[in-house]
Formats: sequence, C-alpha cells, structure tokens
Amino acid sequence: MTHKPHILFVDDEKNILLGLKRGMRSNRHAWNMSFASSGGEALEIFKEHHVDIIVSDMRMPIMDGAQLLERVRKISPDTARVVLSGYAKDEVILKVIGPAHQYLAKPCDFDDLEETIKRILRLRNCIGETLVRKLITGKKNLPSLPEIYQDLLAELENPMSTNRSIAHILEKDIGLKAQVFKVCNSAFFGLPQKVNNLETAVSMIGLGTLRSMTLLNGFFTTLKNQVSDCLVLERLSNNSLEMALMAARLAKKLGLSKPEIDLAISAGSLCHIGTLIVSATWPHEFEEAVKQCEQNPDQTIDCFEREQIGADHGVIGAYLLGLWGFPLNLCEAVAYHHRPHLADGGKHRVLCTLHMAQHFSKMVGRAIFDEVSLMRGIDVNFLKEQDIQITTEFLESLNLKENA
Repeated sequence: MTHKPHILFVDDEKNILLGLKRGMRSNRHAWNMSFASSGGEALEIFKEHHVDIIVSDMRMPIMDGAQLLERVRKISPDTARVVLSGYAKDEVILKVIGPAHQYLAKPCDFDDLEETIKRILRLRNCIGETLVRKLITGKKNLPSLPEIYQDLLAELENPMSTNRSIAHILEKDIGLKAQVFKVCNSAFFGLPQKVNNLETAVSMIGLGTLRSMTLLNGFFTTLKNQVSDCLVLERLSNNSLEMALMAARLAKKLGLSKPEIDLAISAGSLCHIGTLIVSATWPHEFEEAVKQCEQNPDQTIDCFEREQIGADHGVIGAYLLGLWGFPLNLCEAVAYHHRPHLADGGKHRVLCTLHMAQHFSKMVGRAIFDEVSLMRGIDVNFLKEQDIQITTEFLESLNLKENA
C-alpha cells in the first residue's frame, strides 16, 4: 500500500483554515491532511500521526509559529517546516529562519502553496533512507569556517563595507553562501523571481539584517578546534568556486540564456552542499568513501557514498536546497550532476552544464587534458538527447590547460 504523505496546516484564524481546506481539497486523494487552530492542538496531532510537512501561521497566541516549528524540529526532525505569514517585520524573519525551512507570505496563492508542498514531497522521495532524511531535515544550519565567519563579522562592522565586499567574503564559504541565498529568496522579501547573484542577495537582505543574522545564536555555526573538518570545508568551498567558474564558461559556450547562466553558476557554487553535510554528519563513512574513490579513480565518489550511507551528496544537497525553496531545476542539477540520466524527461540544460563542469573540473585538478580522458566519465548519450554534442573543437575552445 502506497504511503500517503501527511500535511498539517496550523492557523488560529478559522476562516483561513476553512480556506486552506477548500483550496487544498483537490489533493485529498493524494495527501492525508490535518488542520489545527493552535500550536498545542498541532502538537497533539504529532502524538498520533507522522507528519511529513507542517505549514504554520506565524502570529498565534500562547505559542507562535517559530516556537511551534522549533518544537516540531526536536520531536519530529523528519518533518519539513514551512511558515505561512503576513507579518513582515525584520524581527519575524530572524525568528523563523532557524526553525523554518521556508517562509511563504500571506496572502499566498493556493497554486503556489500546492507547488511548494509537491516540490518538497518530490525531493523527499529521492532519499529512501528515513534516517538519512531525518538528519538532513532536522538541521537548522550548515557549519562555516571560523576564519571566514570572523572576517564577515569584521566587514559588517566596517563603515566602509559594501555589498560587493560582503559578497566577496561569503563566496569563500559554501555554508554561509547557501544560507544567505535561502533568506533572500524567501517570500519575506517578496521578490518576483529567485536571486542567483550573491551581491544582489546581500543588497536585498540589507547589511543591518545580515549583521543581525550573524549575531543570532544558532543561525550560523562555526567549526571549533577541528582542523581536519576545517580543511575539508575549505577544500569544498574552493571546489565550489572552481565549479561555478567552470559552469559559467560552459554555459556561455553552450549558448544558454542569461537566466540559465546565472542558474548554472549558482548550481555550481552550491553543488557540494551535500558533501558538506555528509562529511559533517557521517565523518567516518565519508572518510571511507574518499579512500575508496582514491583507490578507484575511474569511479566518482557518489558511488561509494551510496554504499556507505545509502544516499549520495547530490541528492542530499538537492533535498536540503529544495527544503529551503531553491528552484527545482537547480535542485535537479545538484541531485543528478553525476548521474544525469536519472532526471525526468524534458530539457535539462543547467544539469548538462553542471554534469560537464564537475567532470572537467576534476580533470583540470588532476592535470589531465587528453580528449579520451576528458570524455571518459561524460554521459554522452544524455547530452545527445539534450541536443548537445561535445566535439574536439568544443573541447579545444574551453582552453582547459591554459586556464588550469
């Protein structure tokens, strides 16, 4: 029997709950749905049912949405947490960015809410291991490098700092960068489209709010006295920069549109989010996967990650980014950049770009530039299905050796 996901809606206004019941009625055969008028009532439902997604109002008496979602995070870490609120104040976003995965603004179009829920459910299905999914869903933040975090604090206190100078520091740390994008692209800011440029994200958030975020206990965390972990994170952050640069070069060569190029760059800079989670959550398994990969250079590390923990860094990173509201095509590119053939039918130009970028970046890192090696590891059949053909002339035009 197929498991029907359970969605819980919480709002202290009965008219809004009735509206949600009517608006979500078309999904009643696909979802189990519960409706609660208070935080206490919602917690009682958790005693009786496993809840896959909770959508809660922010302003409620006795227990507000942020308090409720933090309780849910602790008692049911596998539950995806969404805030639905019309209360737009800086202090509110600072309260919910920790316990909530996404922030949706009232009034929220039912189609947008339905699409958000379906996107989260779709990405949850990519990770069959419940324990793995629970550990990812329960996270409030990602670890950051202590040195970069201190640089960010200092620059935010510098009266001469600019959006560009702040973005330059954030670009060096994959965890800080991902969380800034998460906040900027929440409905709190009401932007008509997703922001993929880090300097623009800093500008939209504002230095004041960003300063408050850095000082907020629990929003950003740093690695302390863990030299090996810091080295792993530093390497991942550097690799992310290289991936973003390679993705930009490939996207332009492939003739992608400006929005697609920006998306490919973002996907490149965030594609190691999953590796960060794997290394921090399963350090021994990660170390073993790295060792096996070094002993089998023709195979990619995701194969050994699946053997060790039951999921690879691609789907793990994509799931977290999906929870945080990143665009679905970016999440798919991150999820399948090693195995693009697993993507659903349709056009996947950003995925193609990221798939090539991860392989070519690895080859450049190993100083391997012959055509046979460059093509070994590329899913040529998938690229052909996407009307992309890698020729000798195309490879030469990338100037990989000169840019190494």
